[in-house]
Order: sequence, then structure tokens, then C-alpha cells
Amino acid sequence: MPRTSRKGKNTSNTQLNEGSLPRSERPIIIERGKKFAAYDKRGKLLILGYERRIVQEYADAQTKLRLKRQRKD
Repeated sequence: MPRTSRKGKNTSNTQLNEGSLPRSERPIIIERGKKFAAYDKRGKLLILGYERRIVQEYADAQTKLRLKRQRKD
């Protein structure tokens, strides 16, 4: 029986810390049953939804807008 090649076995996540937000400003995503909730660093609910990717993108966009507003003032 031939052995399979292990060249494609790299399972490391290269995009783990490539976000455009600072680490302290990133929203926290929590799974609750089938839903995902995104909270900001103060614990305020940003969005609740069924798809993690959509929740993550919306929460990141909202956080970017808030950071822009804070820097402007």
C-alpha cells in the first residue's frame, strides 16, 4: 500500500493576527447555541447573528468607525 505525501498537511493559521484593528480594540465573538454575539471591549452588544463571518465583519467595521470618531473629536 503506497504512503500518502504529507506535503499538504500544514494546518497552521497564517491569518490569525492579520486584522486591521489593534488587539485591544478587537470585538469579542461568543457562540450561544446556534447564534454568535459580538461585544466591544466595554461589554456592549454590537451584533447578534447566525453566521460567524458576517458577525465578525460587521463588528470589525463598527469598531473601525468608532475609533475614527474618537480620533476626530
